[in-house]
Amino acid sequence: MKKAPLILFVGGALVAIGMILSYTGASFISGQISIKESLLNSTIPAELQKELDPSITNRGAFVIRAEEFEKTSLVANLYGPTGNEIASKEIIQVSTEEYFDIEDKGSYKLVVQNIGSTEIPIVFGLTHMPDKSLIAINMLGQSMIICGFIGVGIAAIYALKTRKKTS
Repeated sequence: MKKAPLILFVGGALVAIGMILSYTGASFISGQISIKESLLNSTIPAELQKELDPSITNRGAFVIRAEEFEKTSLVANLYGPTGNEIASKEIIQVSTEEYFDIEDKGSYKLVVQNIGSTEIPIVFGLTHMPDKSLIAINMLGQSMIICGFIGVGIAAIYALKTRKKTS
């Protein structure tokens, strides 16, 4: 019966450390993204601008979440600092993510247009791709949480089995 509290303590510690690591990684990642919510109709496109720098990372990403995308037709266009179109994407699912190369430092503009007639709410964001070390910290934290919960489950099963043997 002495092993169950030790396993429970280690599992709980793994969950706690994992939550801290996961929170730290996620907060750094989400701190870099510019997000905008908009009610998109066919007359005025939604725009989002963000300063991007290739010295930070040479990859960028934009994300669009449109719950009611099937009611209309949406198109996202990304423009670089010189005004040239870098990427274009038709929105054909609830969540769309597109990656692009950041070649010049400056203000990048994401424009989402509603070609249909139905007004829909959207959420969209523009950012640098997160650093691989931040993603690794986040993934390590999530793995530790899972291992910790598995440890807690093992401790509970072990405690129940040893209790049954003693009674």
